Amino acid sequence: MTNKSAGYKAAAVLAVILVFMLIAACSSSPPPAPSFAPQPTEAPEEGQTITLITPPDAKNVDNESAPKYQIQTRLTDFRLLNESAGLAWGVTKNELRMYMTRDNGSTWSNISPSANVQFMANPVYGQEIFFTDPDNGWIIRSAFGLTETVVLRTSDGGQHWKISSFPDSNNISSIYFYNTQHGWLMTSWDASSTKESKALYATGDGGATWNMVMQNEQYNPSLPNTTLPMNGVTTGMIFRDALRGFVTLQTGALPKIYMTQDGGTTWIQGQDFLVNPQLAGCDRVITGEPQFFAGGNTSGWMPVGCQKEKQESISYNGYFTANGGMNWKFVSLNFRDQTGINRHIAPDFLNAETGWIINDDRLYKTVNGGTTWTALPTSSVLQSKLLEYPEIVKLQFISRDVGWLLIQKEEDRRSILLQTTNGGVSWRVL
Repeated sequence: MTNKSAGYKAAAVLAVILVFMLIAACSSSPPPAPSFAPQPTEAPEEGQTITLITPPDAKNVDNESAPKYQIQTRLTDFRLLNESAGLAWGVTKNELRMYMTRDNGSTWSNISPSANVQFMANPVYGQEIFFTDPDNGWIIRSAFGLTETVVLRTSDGGQHWKISSFPDSNNISSIYFYNTQHGWLMTSWDASSTKESKALYATGDGGATWNMVMQNEQYNPSLPNTTLPMNGVTTGMIFRDALRGFVTLQTGALPKIYMTQDGGTTWIQGQDFLVNPQLAGCDRVITGEPQFFAGGNTSGWMPVGCQKEKQESISYNGYFTANGGMNWKFVSLNFRDQTGINRHIAPDFLNAETGWIINDDRLYKTVNGGTTWTALPTSSVLQSKLLEYPEIVKLQFISRDVGWLLIQKEEDRRSILLQTTNGGVSWRVL
């Protein structure tokens, strides 16, 4: 073989090798891309997932196709208005975010007032929020900084809010409306644990204007004192009609109740509550908020708690009225002392006979005015949710069947709202 032929052969072999190497390179998998550790992100504030609708769609909505929406706020309070309608709300970034359902929680409407009205704290029902029915409601935004106290009012279920000024920048301690036109606001200042200065304002035009009808720093020793006393902190206020009303005071000892017969201008002390054996050994007596039972203004009650500091326990009893608050009868509720983080949760009564109380993760019911209590069947949903959200915020029943329960985990700023439609036997997340 000549040298020239040998060269051609070597070149051919080399070409074949290069072709095979090129084919192998094209058919092999590309090297994996470099991996990066996931970057931490700030956890969003958890809210309840609800089916949100706009008010005009409320009557013709298809629940299955309506969008689900996670409200990015922690619910801090609620109020049932009837068996199918209720409110829930919280404050996020100084905005009050309020939602209403009219169909037992199947769908909700966002009825929040304008974000321009800023809130520095979470409003409480009966103190800064009150609704007489699903259409008519009021929200008080307390003064802070250079902003004044304002009254927001709606007559169409929160679709629109009107705003009016309020002639007092002191703390709001109680609100009550007897009907859509007549309402009262109590303010307080120079407050301690057992006393406060008080002023009462009334409206006769649905909250558009307010007039002061009482102020207890105007005491004149030469005249009969017909104002509410400075001694005692306001715990609640109710009115039977446009003239007759009641205010309860926390004094550190037994409750005090005062009555008015002229729309709040003058007050006299009502029934003097006597010491009962169940309250004799209390380190502190806790006066609850008075309320009339749904459907009337004759029968009602207010809880009274016996706090024992050494045992870190509270036992609840009640004062009941059957004649519109003129007389109150002490009733022993015969339930064991409550301990733990939820010992401050009072029983909830639908009427003088039927009530509920929650202890640990069990719900108890009475149908004989607290003489006996029966533990309801264990609810797996209630038990599991209380493990996640161990702190009870509020319990309310609006009928023998329908009730709501708000629970939370304060350290995580999370809450969840539960509902029962069979008297507390079973629960579901709203």
